[in-house]
Amino acid sequence: MSYKEQREKAIIEYLREHKEATVGELCRMLYVSEPTMRRDLAALGLSGRIIRTHGGAVYRSELGENLPFSYREREHSDEKAAIAKKCLSLVKDGDVIMVDGSSSAIALLRLIDVKKSIVVVTNSAKAALVLAETNIKTFVTGGELSADTYAYVGSHAEEFVKDFNADLCFFSVRRLTADGRLTDNALGENRVRRAMLSVSEKSVLLLDSQKLGEPCLNTLCHIKDVDFVVSEGNLAEKFPEYSDKFM
Repeated sequence: MSYKEQREKAIIEYLREHKEATVGELCRMLYVSEPTMRRDLAALGLSGRIIRTHGGAVYRSELGENLPFSYREREHSDEKAAIAKKCLSLVKDGDVIMVDGSSSAIALLRLIDVKKSIVVVTNSAKAALVLAETNIKTFVTGGELSADTYAYVGSHAEEFVKDFNADLCFFSVRRLTADGRLTDNALGENRVRRAMLSVSEKSVLLLDSQKLGEPCLNTLCHIKDVDFVVSEGNLAEKFPEYSDKFM
């Protein structure tokens, strides 16, 4: 095994354990220069073994594990902010809203305190922290906490959600396929989303345009079952039969 192959193996093992790393971290671990490390990461990214980021890399699991929340929150952050602003027009004062553990939904919650007398029900520990800085009445499901996504999952979370009647459910998924399936790698989170959707009057999918692609591990539902799709790009032209759903 060449020295380059040894480095690549060490990089993948480090990312498997830590989920993500900066170029600097990897340089210090392997005692190599930044240009060398950037070349190694570029090669691993092209081979599909890791996900290359602006300042480092994220582990790509062959089993379809969910990406770390810290990475997903930074990923396409401008697009998520634009989506969040559009969503505000759907929320009325006094609404009860369901919010999943997606980074797109967290972006909405950072703006939602302009609305009066709303109630938020969520399975996201991150959402609870964001809302704790506001006067918004918040209910958090509890349950088993996912270390990758900071979302509560399991039967307790699913049953908790069903105690409420909501006006809107804001949620996101990892991929929207060409045939209209909404898919994600996190089975437990999809189960909680199904519970949220079942008790909500209207459903709102938050989807940046980079999420079109091949299906993930589990299908949540079909785009035909969603009331609104909010995106920063013009996705309606890709789904002309459902164009009236897009904002």
